This record gives sequence, C-alpha cells and structure tokens, in this order.
Amino acid sequence: MSFDLEPTELLACALTAVMLAIPIAFPLAAAAIAGPRRTWNSAGLAMGIGLLLGVVLAGAGAVALPREAVATPSSLALLLGLVGAIVSAVLVVALEDGTRLTAAIGIVACALIGFGEPGQALPALFGLSTSLLVVLAAVVIEAVALVVIVGALVAAAGRARALQIGIAVAGAVAAVLMGLGILFRVLHETAGVAAPHVSLGVLLVSVLVALALGSITGGVLETVRARRRAPAATTAS
Repeated sequence: MSFDLEPTELLACALTAVMLAIPIAFPLAAAAIAGPRRTWNSAGLAMGIGLLLGVVLAGAGAVALPREAVATPSSLALLLGLVGAIVSAVLVVALEDGTRLTAAIGIVACALIGFGEPGQALPALFGLSTSLLVVLAAVVIEAVALVVIVGALVAAAGRARALQIGIAVAGAVAAVLMGLGILFRVLHETAGVAAPHVSLGVLLVSVLVALALGSITGGVLETVRARRRAPAATTAS
C-alpha cells in the first residue's frame, strides 16, 4: 500500500464507487419512503449518520484494522439492513400511507445499510488501486453519491404513487440480489462452497428493469383505483 495519488486510478475508483452506489440506493430509498412523508427526512438523517460511521470504520480498516474487523460487522449490518429494506418495500406497495411502525423499520434499515455499505466497497476498490488516498477518496465519493441518488429517488417518489411502487419493487429486487451475494461470499470464504457470483452488471440491469416494470404496474393500479373511486364519489354525491 502507498499514499500515491494517481489520477487514472482515482478516476477508475471514483467511477466504480458511483456504480456501486446506484443499486444500493434503491433499497435505501424504499426504506426511506416506508413511513409517512413527515418521517422521510428522519430516514435520511439515519442514513447519513450510518454512512458517516461506516466511512470511519472503512477508513480505519484500510489503514490499521484487520480485514475481519471491518468485513464482519459491515456484512452483518448490511444484511440486516437489506432484510429491513425488503420488508419496507413490501409495506410501501401494500399500504398507500405509512405508519409509525413502517417508519421505524425504514429508519433502522437506512442506518444499517449506511453503516455496512462503505466497508463492503473496500475489496472492489483495493482491486483497482493500492493507494490508501485513492481508496479512501473513493469511499467518500460513494457516500456522497448515495446521498445524492437517494435524495433524487425520494423526491421522485413524492411526486407520484406509481414511482413509489416502482422504487419499492426495484429496492426489493436489489436487496434480494445483494443479500444473496453477501451470503454466497460468506459461504465461499468460510466453508469453501462454490457459489454463484452476482455481478454488478447483472445487478444494475435487474434493478432498472424492476424499476420500469414496477412503475408501469403502479401506474396501471393507480388508474384502476381512480376509475373505481369516481363512480363511488358520484353515487355518494
């Protein structure tokens, strides 16, 4: 390891960090919108605190801590957070308006995912560069990219119910695939079991397809509901 700052390595790591941030942003967004709209900012705050702690842990792991001291807590936190994101996504689809319970689930999931993700990005980044400065800069770039992307997704979800459903479906798909990837890696490292690898490309394509299909389905459902409500309102008047 070194402290050299190579522009080409920094660019490669920065682009990789942004690409890594895209799929994980959907489970975070799905968890953030699980509660009532007034709680969405609380979920964002929980994500920010989790990311800050996760970046600190990843930085300590890159500089001094042994690999297991970072990989184990970050993997466990991320896995639990993804489970919470899946539950949140189901609740977003099932309920038009969230409750305090759904908000609490989403806030905890955002905090756990934010804490676990920076540590999980270290192996991929160290595969591109041996410079500590480059890797740490990329970890920070991923955290910033997550904040920006999740903010955009949550803002979009606030405009239309169909987008809420689409983001929830994409978040659930991403959470399932990423959770399976973590479990496969743990099985391979601990038991030597040959397990399939979920590539970043497959993950990105799956998430984007799920977003499109979920949004279309959500739009159709909202149209059907609106047509059913119209005769009921006319009859009542």
